[in-house]
Amino acid sequence: MNRCRQHAIAATMGAMAAGLAGAGALAGGYDTGERDWDFLFQEQPVAAEAEIRYVNPQRRITGITGVFGPSADTDEAAAFSIPRYGMAVRVGDHLRCLASYREPWGGHADYGTTWTYAASAVEQHFSSSDHGLTCALSAPLDAGRLSLVAGYSHQEIRYELVQFFGPAGFANTDVSDSSHGWRAGVAYEIPEYALRMSLIYNSQVDYDMTGVVTNPLGYSGPVFGEIAMPQSAELRFQSGVAPGWLAFGSAKWTDWSVARNMPLCPVGLPVCTQAFAASALTLLWQDTWTLTAGAAHQFSEAFAMAANLTWDQGASAGFTSQTDTWIAGLTAVLRPSANAELKLGGAVGLMTGGTLSTAILADGSPNPVGYTASFGDDWLYSLSAGLILRF
Repeated sequence: MNRCRQHAIAATMGAMAAGLAGAGALAGGYDTGERDWDFLFQEQPVAAEAEIRYVNPQRRITGITGVFGPSADTDEAAAFSIPRYGMAVRVGDHLRCLASYREPWGGHADYGTTWTYAASAVEQHFSSSDHGLTCALSAPLDAGRLSLVAGYSHQEIRYELVQFFGPAGFANTDVSDSSHGWRAGVAYEIPEYALRMSLIYNSQVDYDMTGVVTNPLGYSGPVFGEIAMPQSAELRFQSGVAPGWLAFGSAKWTDWSVARNMPLCPVGLPVCTQAFAASALTLLWQDTWTLTAGAAHQFSEAFAMAANLTWDQGASAGFTSQTDTWIAGLTAVLRPSANAELKLGGAVGLMTGGTLSTAILADGSPNPVGYTASFGDDWLYSLSAGLILRF
């Protein structure tokens, strides 16, 4: 494969990789798949990216029963969109930096008010933002270059919960906080063969949540609590394997077991425990693995396509419905000029079935609005569109 052809494939793969790796949103805990830094490895002096991804999970829970008796079936998941932006700059031969905006964590549920357990939740939304700077310092090594990667992020998260208590009305929980995280890693590249291997560690991020609860049947006022977003480590690999062809894959571990429970207590208490909670977010999650494999083919200088298959291990330990997900994705890259790329992608996922029980809370106490339910294999759909400009 000639050198010019290899460099073209490497640039095209850089445009595709982020959308392919992030296709499995909502499977591994609240991970949206957007905490990646591949755009850092652009070869051009300046490059900018913008992308929007729409995700529509079709989760439906059935056989619901608990402390209030049986309930009609209900749809659980709500569709949502995830934007991302970034600008990568190359400074000389040895330094590259990426300024990025990501939304790494997101969970959205909309049960409605007609099911029996509306006192547990009508709507739940967990959202985030990440403003980051990541740099790679490189040095020649054998036929390629070795890079040390480091970065810092300012992150914000927000949790919103709506409950319905019939004639008494609605209860609302709204808490948020900002914090910071860091990342570090190493990468090795041989541009001539479109080869890159990277291992990047993302730190745990701790939050002290504050906000307000309004409840017609209980405490209304300011609350506090704490939660951690997990550390993770991801190994990525890509390489040209034949003229016009590139293979890629990744393996990611995420420490979701740190995000077990977030009781929210009235301000003024010395510590917050489940026994004194005015509201809460209970997850009881376990650590997860995400594995991706795929291939890209460049048909011409103006058109390329990539396909991938992802297995995303569910974080659920029985309290939630977030079980294993299998996702097949397809991405097309159009290059109308040497400096512009348009990326269009789609994915179909199968969320595996199972059962859940919210009857027992994190501290072992009974849940006053607890229930059990089952769910079958459900579908997940995703569409994305992105633009890359290089200068």
